[in-house]
Amino acid sequence: MRQQLLRQITGRALAIMLTLTFTQILASAQEPQDGQDEQLQSAEGSQDEQRSEESRQSSANARKIEGVWEAQVTIRDCQTGDPIITFRVMVMYIRGGSLLVPGNPANPATGLGLGRWQHLGGRHYYSTFRFFLYNPDGSFAGVQRVTRRTTLSRGGDAFTTTATSETFDANDNLIGTDCATETAKRVE
Repeated sequence: MRQQLLRQITGRALAIMLTLTFTQILASAQEPQDGQDEQLQSAEGSQDEQRSEESRQSSANARKIEGVWEAQVTIRDCQTGDPIITFRVMVMYIRGGSLLVPGNPANPATGLGLGRWQHLGGRHYYSTFRFFLYNPDGSFAGVQRVTRRTTLSRGGDAFTTTATSETFDANDNLIGTDCATETAKRVE
């Protein structure tokens, strides 16, 4: 039994060594000719540096919205734009694209809003989040899905948003659509 195990281990070790040797031979056969290697490395290096700088700038711009914001939301009639109700909420944009919105005080039957945000470029962002809705007895009533387009101020300390909200019942049937605008200031 012991000799059989030893033969299996030796055979596997030999197979691994042959595979590594063959791979190394193939790789060395594909090396660039004299002078090409330096040119390729130089071109790849400058492209990598440019991509890296663009990535750093894009990440820095995207992160400008990260943090806690105090917002004033105005629900509006989608047809006329007339205000229906205004209320204040806190919104948290979390690094990596997560979004946290405490329940809607104008509708105490809402739970915590969770969602995602993304940087569209420049000072523009897109986000979407959902609230669970509950009946007065605490039973599940449905879901409210909010989609927002946000523009950050030039100084990065305020933003404005236009939003649409779709409300679905417990069976995922659309039962209502609302529109909203929002202004927010960064919480220090």
